[in-house]
Amino acid sequence: MRALNIIGPKVRRLRHERGWSQNKLATKAQLLGMEEASRGKVSKIEARLVWVSDEDMIYLARALKVEVGDLYPVMIRKSRCLYEAIGTAKASRYGVA
Repeated sequence: MRALNIIGPKVRRLRHERGWSQNKLATKAQLLGMEEASRGKVSKIEARLVWVSDEDMIYLARALKVEVGDLYPVMIRKSRCLYEAIGTAKASRYGVA
């Protein structure tokens, strides 16, 4: 199956670090303005089953209290060849090499 986003695994890790449920993250994102946020949507983002809009990335980053760039895997943020890094992240089950 093809991954539809590359931030899902990082969203999951950040959420787990905070000890939050998917529902708690969805609620925080809703309070910030992400109208369609739900536990199911968070689950699908984390599982990489849905594409994530720019706006949703901003809401998720703010809810998690990180910069938008922090949602991306380190390998992408530090890569000299972005095309290859994104391809590797998409091919990896966990979004990292």
